[in-house]
Amino acid sequence: MSSSKIQDSIDDHSFDTLPLRAADDPTGVPKFPPEEGRGDDFHPFKLEYRDFKINPLPKEPLELFQLFIPISLIQSWVDYTNSWVAYSLKNAVIDNWNTPLSKQSRILKWEGISTATAYVWLGVLIYLGIHREISIKDHWKSPSLGDQRPLHSIIKFMPLRKFELITRYFRTFNYTKLDVRDESDLLKTFQAAEEWSNHIQRVSIELYLPETNLTVDECMVPFTGRSKETTLVKGKPTPVGSKVWVIAQQGFFLRWLWHVKSSPYTAVIVNLPTAKPQGKKGKLRTEIPLSNTQSIVVHLVKRLLPQTYHVFTDNLFSSPQLFRLLRQLGFGATGTARPNCGISTEMKRIKETGKAPDGTPLRYNEVILIPMPDKQV
Repeated sequence: MSSSKIQDSIDDHSFDTLPLRAADDPTGVPKFPPEEGRGDDFHPFKLEYRDFKINPLPKEPLELFQLFIPISLIQSWVDYTNSWVAYSLKNAVIDNWNTPLSKQSRILKWEGISTATAYVWLGVLIYLGIHREISIKDHWKSPSLGDQRPLHSIIKFMPLRKFELITRYFRTFNYTKLDVRDESDLLKTFQAAEEWSNHIQRVSIELYLPETNLTVDECMVPFTGRSKETTLVKGKPTPVGSKVWVIAQQGFFLRWLWHVKSSPYTAVIVNLPTAKPQGKKGKLRTEIPLSNTQSIVVHLVKRLLPQTYHVFTDNLFSSPQLFRLLRQLGFGATGTARPNCGISTEMKRIKETGKAPDGTPLRYNEVILIPMPDKQV
């Protein structure tokens, strides 16, 4: 039995992937002209490794859970929910779109919700996400011969009808301050979760002090409701939902920002190390703006406790301009790069041809160092 020869050279195009984003997704990849020339050596940015630290945790799992979902937060949700149902009944409607109330409307069976009931509902919701069934109703069915049902019966905690009713009308936001019918409010979907989102992030960085190495990436939160902020990213495990930019470590999310199509995150300006001529009249260019997507990296790192970090990114973010700015701010950076992200002409040629400067194919486990002209990247 023969085996195929192990590939000993790298074709850079073998790592190319199909476009993952929908046509209307404004996520911008780095797109800069290559820099001419190269440095004769690289001035390394020295980073001292710092291990992560977990601050003392509560003794009971429930107490840890309630750090992220405290009673005070649940109580505000209860108030929002009961207030919303009362408003709907008063106006004889059953939803945000003013669907008229009828004699068969389930909302007429609303009995109010307490903090304890809200915790039970939330526990059932979490369990449904962990233990999957074909349909929601299957979780409330009793086991029969040859038909195994969930080991943890939830029937005794909350009837199906009550669970569905609470799920439909549960509110994590004050409806008087957020009109979900107003399509001009581009942030309405995120505003509904902003209070809880900010709380989770605040608790996360209080409990976990990160080590030196961090990662910035995009993630998808499943969401198929009505929202202009729903994003399609083909090829992802969760292709449809709300996109968030996260800075994480060992699978633990520390900080994140919502991806908004009309981005509220301002582009960061990078001062160039040497003035470069630009335009027909040869004007000197002393600064260059990062794209909104690249600027996300800077915004996220600045949200952490002031420390020296080493940030890892993929080619959605990486560029010499971004890495130069991070170094100026006191952060190290490493990442994959696209040929058109502003790397040197020599490096661009290597990525496009898959060959070293001397014309030989790139080989595995071999590192080529080509510093930029300023010797900082």
